[in-house]
Amino acid sequence: MNHEEQLKRMRLEINGDETDTSKDGIFELKLEDAEMVALDTLYPYDKQIQKLPNEMRLKNWQVRCAIELYKKMSTTNVQSYSENGLSVTYLSGLISSELMNELFPPKADIPR
Repeated sequence: MNHEEQLKRMRLEINGDETDTSKDGIFELKLEDAEMVALDTLYPYDKQIQKLPNEMRLKNWQVRCAIELYKKMSTTNVQSYSENGLSVTYLSGLISSELMNELFPPKADIPR
């Protein structure tokens, strides 16, 4: 998945139209933020790595993370909110634990 495909997915998910480029500036920033989250999580001690590997799973994760960051832009600090049956709760991190856990797949090894 290349960068343009990532932007198209964000446009479709958020704008409902993959040709609507009106928010591309914000989408670019959120894709960068998502990449930094992944790099800091996967390679916390190796600051030499500046880009995510061009792997479909990581690029897909980056898009989903960027969408989550975009949707939380105006409500980042919300801990709990309820109105007319609608309830919103965000934990202390910017990224959901479910999404973060995807960066740490289970590892298998030969029993010793």
